Amino acid sequence: MNPYSKALLDYHTGEISTSFSIIRDDGFEQQVPASTFFLDQGFSSLETHGLDLCEGRVLDVGAGAGRHSLELIKRGLPVTALDISPDLENILRDRGVQEVVISDIFSFSGYRFDTILMLMNGIGMVGTIDRLELFLAHVHAITSKNGQIICDSVDVSITSNPVHVAYREQNLKQGKAIGQQSFIMTYKLESEPFEWLHIDFSSLQDCCQKTGWKANLMIEEPDGHYLCSLKKK
Repeated sequence: MNPYSKALLDYHTGEISTSFSIIRDDGFEQQVPASTFFLDQGFSSLETHGLDLCEGRVLDVGAGAGRHSLELIKRGLPVTALDISPDLENILRDRGVQEVVISDIFSFSGYRFDTILMLMNGIGMVGTIDRLELFLAHVHAITSKNGQIICDSVDVSITSNPVHVAYREQNLKQGKAIGQQSFIMTYKLESEPFEWLHIDFSSLQDCCQKTGWKANLMIEEPDGHYLCSLKKK
């Protein structure tokens, strides 16, 4: 995710107005300020609750600039920050995260964690339902006997925005999950396509049943955003 990592690197080195663009394949576009990933205070109530659920040795997947890792370190938890982008390693270490791993989560093994943390819709990075099931099966092998995954996502069936409703209906016609989305991320001269998955809680429960997890709904907000805890069966 070069545009993302380059934007965060520029922000970290002083370009405080930096933002990158996310453009969906139907033309919907959103500007994302890089500062969002450096805010170490003012967590949302959903994020705060998710952080409160963390226990034991934590793997922060898609750690970015480390805002969640740093909060947990302050609380005294041992945290490993994992991200796929080499550009982010220096940012994480500069900001105080000592345990940093640069790897694709699917290639990462050999360790056991009590909590896998994926806030800010982090579980969406799997991209598709099939890859979500592969992810859940893989993470089952790198968690302790009583391991858990703390994550959040969005039920896109809640939205009444006509642009998002039309996209949802298009997915249904194409036989895709309603929350599957295709994007291009751009920053300066960098551009990269990626897939993202917003998964409703019921569908997440189905995936968990197949992969040895039990999904527990913790918070559900009016806009469809929810927090859940996945526990090993």
